[in-house]
Amino acid sequence: MFHAYTGDEQFDLQLNRFTHPELDPSVKGDLAEVIPQLRTAGDWYPCWSELARRREVAGDHAVASGYWGAAAFYEPLDSETKRTAVAGFRREFYAGWDGPELERLEVPYAGSSLPALRIRTAAEHSAEPLLLFGGFDSYMEEMAGWLRALGDCGRDVVIFDGPGQGTALMRGLAMPLAWERPVGAVLDALEIERCAAMGMSLGGLLVMRAAAFEPRITRAVAMDVFYRMFDALEIRLPRPAGVALESLVWCRASGVLDAAVSRLAARDHDMAWKLQQALAITGTDSPHELLYELERWSFAGLGPLVRQDVLLFAGERDQYVPLRRLGQVARELVNANSVTTRVFTDAEHAAEHCQVGNLPLALGVVRDWLDETEERLP
Repeated sequence: MFHAYTGDEQFDLQLNRFTHPELDPSVKGDLAEVIPQLRTAGDWYPCWSELARRREVAGDHAVASGYWGAAAFYEPLDSETKRTAVAGFRREFYAGWDGPELERLEVPYAGSSLPALRIRTAAEHSAEPLLLFGGFDSYMEEMAGWLRALGDCGRDVVIFDGPGQGTALMRGLAMPLAWERPVGAVLDALEIERCAAMGMSLGGLLVMRAAAFEPRITRAVAMDVFYRMFDALEIRLPRPAGVALESLVWCRASGVLDAAVSRLAARDHDMAWKLQQALAITGTDSPHELLYELERWSFAGLGPLVRQDVLLFAGERDQYVPLRRLGQVARELVNANSVTTRVFTDAEHAAEHCQVGNLPLALGVVRDWLDETEERLP
């Protein structure tokens, strides 16, 4: 169930993402304590790190991992607080893991490596594996935790942090638009000849890019659909401001862009976080460089190249992706073997980005679709 704790939509999304009172009722007491203290983004690290340490001492590893994730969320990539929180998040995740067999791997990539997990979800693995990755601010450990909602899906699941994600980003690897490259590296290293692929959040764009150019992907799931990066920057701006922003990008008005975006970020913690994270994952150094780079991050032109079975998700109240993009992506998939769409609603407690609030429902739809389309594979 999605809870509107504060009325601030980004705060509420992250509070629901990192805490799960339905799984552990004692979390409700922690939320009652911490929520009144979360007045600014700068309050998150001190508040959540204190609670995380308490939970560690108590041996509540899974809860502590989520709290460390919340503590890390707003911290700059190069800060000691970020490193401390991410280390705690990962340490407590592995300490508290009680799911299926989990194999930790390193995949060679671009002179470095990508961390990966292979999770055995059934005694027999006759079905194609599922390749899973995130997007703008993901960690593979968080997605591994979601597999409890996916259940025994009769297939191995491989999860990885691609360049620009999780610990791969902390190793200095920026995110490429050519997502087929890290996907190909993972498939090569694990000797996977065929797989389904699923991208979360910005991964909904990355999975379409990978499917367009990586023939070993037989089916693609976008949870949620993601058409272009500019949408996430503009969706909560007044329409005239969004038009002005794109006009300045088109004119290459670098100095004006730097000043305008910096002003927006100074008065809006949501925009400040988006700017901070986008600069980090793309390896750009200024707002104008970032915006020029993000022009390329779009689904436009990819549709005809995708020939797989495709499943597209959207939330009716997604704060990063306009709902209209669902129909647009579906229409542009003119050569796909099949296209299935699903809109999640408030009544289902799944209307938010990536269905935070009701992951079991969304992942159940994925599981059923994988089983159905498996029967049609050549």
